[in-house]
Amino acid sequence: MDFELLLLRALKSLIGVLGLLLAYLSIKAYRKSKSKNMLFLSIGFGIITVGSILAGLSFEFLGFSLLQVNIVESLMILVGFIMVMYSIYGID
Repeated sequence: MDFELLLLRALKSLIGVLGLLLAYLSIKAYRKSKSKNMLFLSIGFGIITVGSILAGLSFEFLGFSLLQVNIVESLMILVGFIMVMYSIYGID
């Protein structure tokens, strides 16, 4: 097994764990504050995290190329960042 592939798997796993933790904490904050800003923040973090996890799974198990999964992951990161920016500047 290549070192680079092992490193990619480790980084994707770490991103998945930390992203899910961040999404969980922001959902918890939303439930406490009932702020729509926190709701959009947690949705944004969730989309970014799901994009990363989906990219890794698509490459490992579904046979998609790294270019294909990076395109999909980049689109999901873009949408997630838009949600995060909306949570900061959009409402309340």
